[in-house]
Amino acid sequence: SSRGPGGCSDMVPSAAYGATMLGSAAMNNVWVTYSIPFFSSRLSSSSFFLGQALYMVWNALNDPLIGWISDMSPGLMRRRIPAIRYGGPLWALVFSLSWLDWGDEGHKGSFLSAIHFTLALCAYDGLLTTVELNHGALLADISSSVEDRTKLNQASAIGAVIGSCSSFFGHMYWNPVPGADLHLFRRFSAVVSLISALAFTYSAHGISRHEQSLELKEKLEETSSELHHKASTRKSVAIVMKQLWNHKNLGVFTLVSALQVFECTFEKNFLSSFVDVLLVDLSRKTRSLIISTSFILPWLTTILVGPFVNKHGVYRLLQIAFTLKLMLSMVALCIGYKHQVFIGLFAVATRVLTECVCRQSTMVLADLADEDKYLHIRDRSMSATVMGTNALFTKPGESLAPMLGWAILNYRSSDSKGIGQGQGQQTTLFYCLVLGPLFVASAQLVLWQNFRVCPALPCPALPCP
Repeated sequence: SSRGPGGCSDMVPSAAYGATMLGSAAMNNVWVTYSIPFFSSRLSSSSFFLGQALYMVWNALNDPLIGWISDMSPGLMRRRIPAIRYGGPLWALVFSLSWLDWGDEGHKGSFLSAIHFTLALCAYDGLLTTVELNHGALLADISSSVEDRTKLNQASAIGAVIGSCSSFFGHMYWNPVPGADLHLFRRFSAVVSLISALAFTYSAHGISRHEQSLELKEKLEETSSELHHKASTRKSVAIVMKQLWNHKNLGVFTLVSALQVFECTFEKNFLSSFVDVLLVDLSRKTRSLIISTSFILPWLTTILVGPFVNKHGVYRLLQIAFTLKLMLSMVALCIGYKHQVFIGLFAVATRVLTECVCRQSTMVLADLADEDKYLHIRDRSMSATVMGTNALFTKPGESLAPMLGWAILNYRSSDSKGIGQGQGQQTTLFYCLVLGPLFVASAQLVLWQNFRVCPALPCPALPCP
C-alpha cells in the first residue's frame, strides 16, 4: 500500500505511538497483580463483591460511552490526542494514590475500606479506558495498511516490554503478609506513576506534531463524502448500535474476547498467589523473575510474530495460540502440581499465549472497524465505538474473574486470612491455573471457526480460512 495519507511512515513516529503503552504497561502490570491482594486483607467478602458488582457495571458502560463521544468529536486531534495528553497523567496520579490507606483501614471490613476499593477501581478503569481506547482507535485512524498497523502494534509492544520491567521490581518490594508494611512498595509505585506520566506526555506531543498530516487524511475522506457525512453524524446511537449488534464477525470476536479477558484477568490477579503458593521451594528473586517474565515475553512475542501476521494474517496466529494453550493445559493436568519447575514454566507459557491473543485484539478490532465502515458506507471509521461496543460485553469479565477467584480461594478458609494464605490451597490453585486455560481454549477454538472476513475489503488482514 502507498505511504501517503494512509501510511504511518510519514505521520506518526513509532516511538511516540509506543510510548503510551510504555506508561500503560508500567502501571497496569503492577495494578492487576497486586490490587486484589492489597485489598483482600482490608475487605470483607460482602464489601468485595459489592464493590466488584458496581465496578462491573461502570466498567462495561464507560467503554461504549467514551468511544461514542470520541468518534463524534470533530477533528482527529480533538478526538484522540487530549485523552492521552491529559487523561494519561491523571491516570498515573490515581494509580499512585490508590495504594495509600484512607485513614484507619486496619480493621478488616471497615466501611472506609469498601469506599476506597470501589472508588479506586472505578477511577482507575475510567482513566485507563479513556487513554487505551483512544490510543487503540488511532490505529484505525492512521492507516488501513496491514503492514503499517503491524509496525505500530510492534512499537506498542516494544514500549510495553520496557514498561513491564515494573512487574519484576514490584514483586521485590511487595510483601504478601496481610497487614505488612508497604511503604517501599508505595514509593516504588510513585516512581512508576511519574515515569508513566512522562511517557504519556511524550506520546501525545509526538503524535500531535504530525497534526497536519493526520488532519489532511481526515479532510480528504470527509471531502469525498461530505453529504454522507452530514447524514451519518445525525444517526442516533440506537441505529449505530443496532448495526454493530448485527455485525456477525464482531459478535464472534466479542465472544472470543469475553473468554480471553476473563482468563487473562484471572491469571494476572492471582498470579502472585499462584507463584507464592505453588512455587514455595523457589527463591523470592526467582518468583519475581517468573512474574516479570510472564508480562514481558508476551510483548516480545508480539514483536516477533509481526512477519507471520503480515504473511498469514491474525486469524491463523490466534488459531495456533488457542491450540497450543489447549495442548499445554492437557499436559500440565497429567503431570500435576508437584513438579514446581514445570509449573513455573507452564504459568509463563500460558500467560504468553493468553496475552499474545490480547495484544492482537487491537489489530482485529481495527480490521472490524474497516469492515463496519465498508458494510455501512460510513465516511470515516467508527473505530472507538467498535472497540467500546466490544468492551461492553468483555469488560464484565474483569469483575467476574476476581469474584470467582475470591470465592474459590476463600472456600473453607478463615475470613481473617488473605488470598492464598489458607492451608490446603495448593491443589485448588493448581486446578485453577490449569483448568481455566483448558476450558477457555476449547471454547475459543470452536467459536473462532465461525469468524469470516468480508472478501470485498481492500486489505483484509484476516483472510478467510
